[in-house]
Amino acid sequence: MNRTKIAAVAIAATATLGSIGSSPASAAANEGAQVQADPAYKILKHLEYRGPGRVSLRLGYYNAAADKGFGWTKVKKKHNITKYSAVEYIAKSPVREHIGGQSYRHTGYAGKYKCRNGVCELVKQYKVLMTANEKKLRDDHDKGVITEYCVGITRCPNWVTTALAKSNRSSVAAEGDNKYVGAYKPFARTVLSADVKAGVNKNAATR
Repeated sequence: MNRTKIAAVAIAATATLGSIGSSPASAAANEGAQVQADPAYKILKHLEYRGPGRVSLRLGYYNAAADKGFGWTKVKKKHNITKYSAVEYIAKSPVREHIGGQSYRHTGYAGKYKCRNGVCELVKQYKVLMTANEKKLRDDHDKGVITEYCVGITRCPNWVTTALAKSNRSSVAAEGDNKYVGAYKPFARTVLSADVKAGVNKNAATR
């Protein structure tokens, strides 16, 4: 073998060994770059959260055909919850349970009251669940909100978003004789109109 061929073989061997030795770091760097480059992982907002720190609300995605996805896109497109503050209200719920790994589920309620002559009757309520994954990704932030939905139906009525978003600001949404409100416990069936406020529940004053 002449000197030129020997040199070429040596260079190739050195390059191969170098790539093998650096592959774990390269893989980690590539994964980090992939997370940052994938638009689904873009963080739209850090929400107030009952868990440690704040929870990330990422853009996410939703594939209706495969019924797969996560994040804001899934929450909005599949479940018709259309305001960040409606997600944040449930994220702040003290009713929190560990559901495996680094995932947690938070529970809240959205209620609709019909009010007449100073008395309000509960027309409908939905239990609302939000799940979050606290695992840190390569961008050094949690994966964040996976989904939020109304139990028993796929798409929440529009008023659910209104109720939760208003309650996140400690207020009540009113439309004619109807009032919409969020809480962290089930609602009282009958309450005085003055008692319909964010957080009203079975412990509220009733008539």
